[in-house]
Amino acid sequence: MSQESAVLDAITGGGDTPSQFDHIDMSYRLRIRAYVGICMPPIFMSLNEHLKMMETRKQGIAFIMFYLDFVNGAAPIAFGRTLRTQHTVKLCRGITDANNQPVRSGTERLMVVSDSIISARARSHGHESLGFDDGSGAVVEAGRARILHILTKPMAPPAQRQVTVVPEGMRNLKEHAWDQPLPSIEGLSQPPDGYQRVDVGGWAERSDVWGMPNTDINQHVNVQEYIMGGENQFSRVLRGAGLPVKRHRISRARLLFRKPFFPSQEYLIRSRLFRRDQFTQIQAGYYPLEGTTPSAKASTFVVFDGRIEV
Repeated sequence: MSQESAVLDAITGGGDTPSQFDHIDMSYRLRIRAYVGICMPPIFMSLNEHLKMMETRKQGIAFIMFYLDFVNGAAPIAFGRTLRTQHTVKLCRGITDANNQPVRSGTERLMVVSDSIISARARSHGHESLGFDDGSGAVVEAGRARILHILTKPMAPPAQRQVTVVPEGMRNLKEHAWDQPLPSIEGLSQPPDGYQRVDVGGWAERSDVWGMPNTDINQHVNVQEYIMGGENQFSRVLRGAGLPVKRHRISRARLLFRKPFFPSQEYLIRSRLFRRDQFTQIQAGYYPLEGTTPSAKASTFVVFDGRIEV
């Protein structure tokens, strides 16, 4: 049986890239905004190797990010040394109700689900060396990423954007049933046990407008903009709560994308901060603005977990 006709249960692969200047923060851990750039190129290389990806795009079908879950490694890592990713990618069909719970009859979504592990050398020198590293550190886990893409026709009329038939160029990838709840705002809005709401004063909200520099070829605001906005908002609410911004690092980021934003759209980011001892969590929504009135439900919702280092 040829490679083209063989049905694959999943696509596996990986890739190597040097840890670059914009990948690592001053604590020598991965920046959350670096995960997409590290994980996605090797994933798309694997998909292009096994599937007819450009034919799928030619049909107006794109992989639109629906959910991201990035977990940061605890150990400082070496600058300039290899970051190695290993990934597994599956094609899944989910059928869910209005609350994203699995049902037999409801909203169907074809999803490409990827799980990646990022490994790196542990840092061998202190921060005073400004990145010099002899590469002698042990291999450690620098981070993990789960990414859910929804197959969508973003340029079609709203009622025709849903894709429920597997594109011809992807039919050599086995379809798996997604039998668990999909991430939802309601599920992500529950703070962890033992966390208490923290007053942040006037730092909880800010409004802004999207422009052309925020967009990409999928014809809407790029996912990185929400990641960076969430990181920045975390720092804002920490300052509002009087917590030490300089000793705080993000350990996990989850982002749920319900509806896209477009250039010239105004939005409000509204957030809540929770804390248990040195552990923190921000929940923030990006709400479209009509004049000064935000929509009732967030179009994008983010949850970032962090901790204050001693």
